[in-house]
Amino acid sequence: MANQENAAAEPKKKNLLDRVIDLISSVFLPFITLMVAAGILKGIVALLTAANIIVEGHPLYSVFYAMGDAFFYFIPVFLAFTAAKRFGTEPFCAVLVACVLVHPTFVALMEAGEDFSILGLPAKAMTYSSTVIPILLAVYMLKWVEILCKKVIPETVRAILTPPVCLILVIPVTLVVFGPIGLYIGNWVAAGYQWLYGLSPLVAGFVLGALFQVMVIFGFNWGLFPIILNNIAVNGYDTILALIGGSIFSQSGAALAVGIRTRNKQLRSTAVSAAIAALFGITEPALFGVNIRLKKPMVCACIAGGIGGAIAGWFRCQASAFAFPALTTLPVFWTVAFIPFLISLAVSFVAGFVLTLVVGFDDSAIENAVTESEG
Repeated sequence: MANQENAAAEPKKKNLLDRVIDLISSVFLPFITLMVAAGILKGIVALLTAANIIVEGHPLYSVFYAMGDAFFYFIPVFLAFTAAKRFGTEPFCAVLVACVLVHPTFVALMEAGEDFSILGLPAKAMTYSSTVIPILLAVYMLKWVEILCKKVIPETVRAILTPPVCLILVIPVTLVVFGPIGLYIGNWVAAGYQWLYGLSPLVAGFVLGALFQVMVIFGFNWGLFPIILNNIAVNGYDTILALIGGSIFSQSGAALAVGIRTRNKQLRSTAVSAAIAALFGITEPALFGVNIRLKKPMVCACIAGGIGGAIAGWFRCQASAFAFPALTTLPVFWTVAFIPFLISLAVSFVAGFVLTLVVGFDDSAIENAVTESEG
């Protein structure tokens, strides 16, 4: 009997998906309010630009754009610090790894677009700014490299030699292995989308609308961008941007429902602010700060995004330029089936909102986390 009671008292082991979600949520949690603020600021800049109050290319625009975009551009640096805390490794060494990936010289090498080799190993030319998964994998590897250094390097010179050894080992592996993972999968996703859209725009819209934000989490969405740019250059329009509109607005609806229903004041403030930011096309606050953390709202948002994407696919909605669907970029979609596109956004928002209210969520874990951090 005692053994049965002890077994019952032990917490259930989380499956791999839950552990991944918890990891991603935990590394974003420390700076989630900053992310929300940056998202709202970026939305305001987009709104002022659309109203011609500030003009792109003007110094004032550049300053305000940098204020809103800097956080998202340098997000690998923020993630390096929080991931190091989570994995139990040296935070400043982790931050240095991230800084290497977004250093201007390194960025220029990546933007040249030509693959290269490092230490005799092939590396892909890709941009690491605004990415999530490569830096998380790099910091996790950093943890084990530091453990190895503690065993191998004499204590008298360990503090001096460990950082350069970590960089020499971690950076090449990141360039050769961690970075291309998302790039290759993204390319497969892009090829799959082209095949699926040719088969059925409605089905393609549902699948892309439902899964696009999941792709954002892991960085697989980057594989779609070359296709979007090529479509616009060759055809003068693109369908992918129209199909992902529902995924953006459904995140906003789900986050707003969380903000209305939760009794946690801090979560309510975060959720409402994140919902507003998502309407301006910035979904990261809603995605990482609210919906993924609570899990069920994320599922509701994916379903709602799929419904909106299916509507946009059915009417073959299009975009005439590269711009993420948002309240400030609606003129970009004023091409084919603009009214159905607006309907797809509205349906996604309402469906995400209603589904989240009906399905509900458990925010007790977040309440406990807030209490512990305050204590």
